[in-house]
Amino acid sequence: MKRISAAFIYTGKSILKKAIIEIDDKGKIINIIDTKGKIKEQESLKYYNGVIVPGFINAHCHLELSHMKGMIKSETVKGLPGFIDEIVSKRNFPEDMHDKIHKADREMRINGIVAVGDISNTDDSFELKKNSNIYYYTFVETFTTSNTTATETFSTAERNHLKLKENNLQGAIVPHASYSVPDKLKKMIIDYNKDAQIISIHNQETSSEDEMIKSKSGELAEVMLKKGFVLSDFTFDKNSSLELNLSELKKSCNILLIHNTFSKEKDIDFAENFSENIYWTFCPLSNQYIEKTLPDLPLFYEKGVKTCIGTDSYASNTKLSVLSELKEITKSFPQIPFVKLIESACLNGAKALKIDDKYGSIEVGKNPGLNLITDFDFEKMNLKVSSKIKVLV
Repeated sequence: MKRISAAFIYTGKSILKKAIIEIDDKGKIINIIDTKGKIKEQESLKYYNGVIVPGFINAHCHLELSHMKGMIKSETVKGLPGFIDEIVSKRNFPEDMHDKIHKADREMRINGIVAVGDISNTDDSFELKKNSNIYYYTFVETFTTSNTTATETFSTAERNHLKLKENNLQGAIVPHASYSVPDKLKKMIIDYNKDAQIISIHNQETSSEDEMIKSKSGELAEVMLKKGFVLSDFTFDKNSSLELNLSELKKSCNILLIHNTFSKEKDIDFAENFSENIYWTFCPLSNQYIEKTLPDLPLFYEKGVKTCIGTDSYASNTKLSVLSELKEITKSFPQIPFVKLIESACLNGAKALKIDDKYGSIEVGKNPGLNLITDFDFEKMNLKVSSKIKVLV
């Protein structure tokens, strides 16, 4: 048994001062002693001058794109339309791709990530996921250019989903985004997903996304046409990308809306009125990498909606670290309390992926993983640029 403590314990639900956490040899929490901030030196107790938080949940990643690190330069990317243009032309699969996937998995574990909501267009990451110490929920993402290619595209997704099941891995078939799934493919996904419990979809990632939905025009539409998308095969009959996304999804599902870089208050209200199971998932460093801007995160926190944190992929990030994402938020929006950021990075992500019985908070009976954050700003009770992480459990 291990006994550890720190200046503060952020459980994911509360803040404890100098509490003692007792953990068995398998990382299961067997006791939490609230010392009310009064702790004495004890035998077998390890005390850390920092804050302890649960293991992080990376709610959005593309592990299979790990080989693309540095291939698309942030300084040359002209928003999402330009990023799509580049990723389609550069997305090849080199011989060392699996080595890069393994390296990315190890990096995430070193960075305190214990579970990932991962996007997969292929089965290239499945063998790794079967043997990883990280829990993966795989969103088998699908999209295509027209109704003509819908059947073949869906068959590939279905085969990959069946491979997940064969390997005892959790996952679901999901649409990429409202603007990249033609009508025929959309119907196939809906029909197949009658029992799905968790869905992920990219949402309002660029300023021209809503314009494309309203009029099939604008910068994003031009890129999609250039890439061979037959827009006459897409029914866009809503006022925004968000409304179109939600119109085809089950309210009973957990719905992870990804990026939301250009979502406004009316969009938040629409989604929250649509379902109680909306999880707004943000990837700040990727947003800066691609669009050079961030969502209005203070608005989301002020409204008290469920927020999650993701890293996106190495195609649009230089690291796979939830802590780095939190530091980016703190740098841009210091008014957001650290306790709320930890809720986003841990408990909300676990709830979104339906694994909060084990992960997401420091509670007796759970195996959430424990991370120590050092060089913490105790005066402001928030992160510093120099804050670092160490995995304790």
